[in-house]
Amino acid sequence: MSTGLPNGRNMWIRAFYGFDPELDGYVGWTNESGQARALRELNDGDLMMIYGAASGNTKKSMRSHILGFVEIEARPIRDHEKASEASLKAKRERGNSEKWTYGLPVSRAWRALDKMSIERIAPDTYDKDAGQGIGVWGRALTPDEIETALKINVTEVNVFGEEPVGESGLTNTPFKDEFFPSKAFPGSSGERTSTYTDGETFLYLAKFDGDGASLLGRAKAFGSKSVALKIGVSNDPASRSDQLNAGIPPAAKGRWRIELQAPFTDRKAAETAEQLFKDKSGKLESLGGEFFWGEIMDAILLFSSIPGVSRF
Repeated sequence: MSTGLPNGRNMWIRAFYGFDPELDGYVGWTNESGQARALRELNDGDLMMIYGAASGNTKKSMRSHILGFVEIEARPIRDHEKASEASLKAKRERGNSEKWTYGLPVSRAWRALDKMSIERIAPDTYDKDAGQGIGVWGRALTPDEIETALKINVTEVNVFGEEPVGESGLTNTPFKDEFFPSKAFPGSSGERTSTYTDGETFLYLAKFDGDGASLLGRAKAFGSKSVALKIGVSNDPASRSDQLNAGIPPAAKGRWRIELQAPFTDRKAAETAEQLFKDKSGKLESLGGEFFWGEIMDAILLFSSIPGVSRF
């Protein structure tokens, strides 16, 4: 079942006393064994859904309610490496200096705007009788629970130690919009000032020939065959290829190349095919808009399965 998360990503639940990624850019465990378990089971880009712990240390209005989501990096750190001085001072004043010192960095965070209980979002994973253990150690959500969690309205917030959130960050938007590809951008058709009418339009699949991982600022995984991809429509794929590469310095080693193309009778038909590619892109990771990350053969097979493409 598709959950809306890119291939390979997971989502856990954890209980916190609050949700302040602006001050604490990490998730922590008191015992190193908790950190070690997380490193065994989580990968870069995995998510945690944070809910309020059922504790006197948590504001009553937050207890057992979803507070937000964080994206983690699967590497070990200590709390002082990614916590604000104000946060560390507060820990010392509460006598908690030795708690939650073994951490994983948080790269992005989203504050939940809907007041939803953990029991409602994760009825199978959350066990009230084992709440303390789940809250401390964490537990993976089921695909159905992830699908429900992604419906929560969120706003992206700053994370301590990371670049501030830009204008593209979600604001009072369902969390799923962070991961679903955008709709195909409608083109114009009919009579224009130049008395031009849209005619044959191509659906194309472009591949970045070069170090796609570096292009995206990612570490290159050993043995990975994934590449950067783009799906789009154009009435002149050759010119579109030139446009894609126009901003790349001549000395650079990477270039976009049109891998496949298929003609359609008009732009509307090509855009419908483009959207179908996006809707069926379960094996590819969405990078937003028309861009994807995945194995070229998976993309070629998907492209070839689109109705109307058999003519190319």
